[in-house]
Amino acid sequence: MGIMANIVCKTAGVAGMSAVLYDAYSLGKANSKRVSEDAEADRFIKIHAETRTLSTESPIKNAMQKRVAKWRADMPFMSTLYSIKGFTGGLLDSLADNIVPAACASIALAAKGTFAKIGAIGLAGYGVYQVAKEGFGFTKKTPMS
Repeated sequence: MGIMANIVCKTAGVAGMSAVLYDAYSLGKANSKRVSEDAEADRFIKIHAETRTLSTESPIKNAMQKRVAKWRADMPFMSTLYSIKGFTGGLLDSLADNIVPAACASIALAAKGTFAKIGAIGLAGYGVYQVAKEGFGFTKKTPMS
């Protein structure tokens, strides 16, 4: 394989892998915020609901319950855990959705000779298909049809 073909295959592989990883990071970041906000809201509702009832009427238990509820509501690491969970979920979902371009880009980057060309051609074909599908509506069902 000529040096020019090798450069083209490796460049296509880098571009494809960059697009896949950028997409995965962006969706992970968006999902992180969404999951964190939803989980925090659910947690605060639960904490608030638990402070509205006591098993027996007692001013000491009531004060203790309110202090524990405030402590639970102010835990900063819970938000971080929810963010990590959301980011990981979004990242892995995106990588699963983009398995074909990731595989083609990996082949174009890692293989040599004919296999590198096959990976680059597959990546280009997938890109053309996505432009036709998402840009021009080829094989895409719309609510109007």
